[in-house]
Amino acid sequence: MGMIFTGIVVSIAIAFGVGYFLLSAQQQQPAWQVYSSESTRVGDPGHNLVGQNWTGEPGDNSTAAVGGEETPS
Repeated sequence: MGMIFTGIVVSIAIAFGVGYFLLSAQQQQPAWQVYSSESTRVGDPGHNLVGQNWTGEPGDNSTAAVGGEETPS
């Protein structure tokens, strides 16, 4: 019984020690601030990824898709 009680007390003491150390350590920045760059453009991906005439609809630029038919993949 004494060993169990000692183990509980030691684990609580270690938890408080680690908590104090982490709170008093230098504050860290969130990942979105650390790994950000000024040259990243998320809002405007440009036109070179899929082409200027791409609409996102499957079969729009194909002549086989007439009358709502899907193109074979």
